[in-house]
Amino acid sequence: MGVQKGHASRLTPAAPSLKSESVGLCFDCEHARVIRSDRGSIFYLCKLHATDPRFVKYPRLPVLSCPGYRKKEAAGS
Repeated sequence: MGVQKGHASRLTPAAPSLKSESVGLCFDCEHARVIRSDRGSIFYLCKLHATDPRFVKYPRLPVLSCPGYRKKEAAGS
């Protein structure tokens, strides 16, 4: 069996211990959603992808610059 090429090969799993340095801006962006696979991998999905073609569904980490970045507000603010 050969390696399958496709969408999954472009995904970049985050380190098991979530640190802002390894994830970048997605770590605290209100548009990011953490996806955990059954195998324990962690990915960051950009919700802006659904409405704006400038954004990829699963950005390569760490994201250091992003025009859609918006810091999450603290709960209870």
